[in-house]
Amino acid sequence: MITIVLIEPHYSGNIGSVCRAMKNFGFTKLEMINPHEITDEASMMAVHAKDVLQNAKHSKKFNFKKYDYVIGTTCIETSKDDYFLRMTTQLSDLKGKIKNKKGKIAIVFGPEPDGLSNDFLEQCDIITTIPTSAKYRSMNLSHAVAVTLYELSDLKQTSDSRLAGAKENSLINQNMKEIMKKSGYPAEKHKVFNTMFKKILGRAVVTGREANTLIGVLRYIKKSIRGKKIKCQY
Repeated sequence: MITIVLIEPHYSGNIGSVCRAMKNFGFTKLEMINPHEITDEASMMAVHAKDVLQNAKHSKKFNFKKYDYVIGTTCIETSKDDYFLRMTTQLSDLKGKIKNKKGKIAIVFGPEPDGLSNDFLEQCDIITTIPTSAKYRSMNLSHAVAVTLYELSDLKQTSDSRLAGAKENSLINQNMKEIMKKSGYPAEKHKVFNTMFKKILGRAVVTGREANTLIGVLRYIKKSIRGKKIKCQY
């Protein structure tokens, strides 16, 4: 189940247009995080998607643990692997990753002026982008949502393949962090590796079965190390 999440949307007209685009492509779940004042313009722009607007959930803060898989969006992309935080996946490739996967998926769009922050993107499982012109990359919020949902509109979740949940992903990352500490890997490199490892998991779109197997292996490795220090070669 896919939920569209708007972080601090500024303009009521955009909110209404997002609702309309969602209904156009068969999506009904909307969550808004600290929206600015929502006026009658939102209802007017929603047209026949007023139900999406009325049923939208309002939250003060985005809860990553609420979702099994969080997709961040950005217009700033890079193909350089040394800038892994903003390494993006094209929508067409993303579609293949989440097709036939059961779970709570959030596609998050940032506020109109600046988009999602680096801190927020760091916590996302994967980041996607729309390949706009290099001369003017930024799109209107509602247009970006419409293009994204058009690309994903024919997703059919008919498989029994379940996405790893937030708790399972947390256990994977926690066990890896503990292995890093016990192994003697340089402490100053932990943060970069942990963030990179999270992004690798996100691009892999781990299933529940895969997550449980990986957790078991990591726990076994952690016990096997038992405080032994391994000299880092790089």
